[in-house]
Amino acid sequence: MKDIAVIGTGFSAAALSYFIKKKLDFYEKSRGVGGRCSTRRVENIGLFDHGLQYIKTSNPEFKSILCDSSLWQGNFKIFKNNQCIDDSDKERLINAGGNNLLIKNFFKNKNVFLNKQLNSMEKKADYFQLNFNDHSVENYKTVIITTPFQQAYHLTQKFTESYFSKFNYSMQPNLTLMIAVNGSLQLNLSAISFENDDILGFASNENTKKKKLMNKDLELWTIQSSIQYAAKNIKDYHNNKKNLIDEMLKNFFKKLEIKVKEDQIHYSDIHGWLYAYNSNTNTENCYWNSDLRLGICGDWFSGSNAENAFLNAKKLAGFI
Repeated sequence: MKDIAVIGTGFSAAALSYFIKKKLDFYEKSRGVGGRCSTRRVENIGLFDHGLQYIKTSNPEFKSILCDSSLWQGNFKIFKNNQCIDDSDKERLINAGGNNLLIKNFFKNKNVFLNKQLNSMEKKADYFQLNFNDHSVENYKTVIITTPFQQAYHLTQKFTESYFSKFNYSMQPNLTLMIAVNGSLQLNLSAISFENDDILGFASNENTKKKKLMNKDLELWTIQSSIQYAAKNIKDYHNNKKNLIDEMLKNFFKKLEIKVKEDQIHYSDIHGWLYAYNSNTNTENCYWNSDLRLGICGDWFSGSNAENAFLNAKKLAGFI
């Protein structure tokens, strides 16, 4: 009989690995750890942080465990009412080797099982039976779920229906465009946020984060959509990538008054995050049932950022 299984390897799971001083087994459905803290490496081009863009936090404990982070410096703007204004927000923390490393370093020397998707779980007398997609079965005394709400609810509904019926969790999607252009767009920007835009949400110049890891002849941009644009297009984005890329680029270039010829686009792709944000923050921090020994946590309990994930996982770890 094994002790504790953690489902998912995003920031919540990373925080649990920090706070729980017991042996933990981590299960991840993807080929690597990180969840939405994801970096895509494109050969001969460079790296795109197509998930988490940066971390901002006022929590000194959280900041202290991000020992491999650095300050993202540069020129930050907000596009509002058809003009760019300075963005004087809090400091932005990144990893200059790709933001995925903010997660990966937590899982060094941990028991991590990749490409293992949990399909269902059954409660036996004093343990949970976990049934995975590869038809394997594992038994654990304690199970912690750190997946997005919809997935967590699907796995635990028969145990948690009465609890989650009290709250309104409605996670929103995101579409993330990645482009590399020959030369430079000459924008003198590190990042720009788009306020109240129908299509665009945020764009970052990846070269300002990872200068040493980029093809010096290219400029890389990660462009995130607005929530409403993603909600409209997320279900069929796999079959409509070219049109979505063209529309997002057209709006990006138009708003920033850039003229780019088609042959300047060296690389482009788009990725959809079905569960990216939770706008409802009026909830509890985590779920813990001491009789079942079942726990659930995630940033979505009280927000949509890495600090929420850290604080909610810390709360759950205190119960365990």
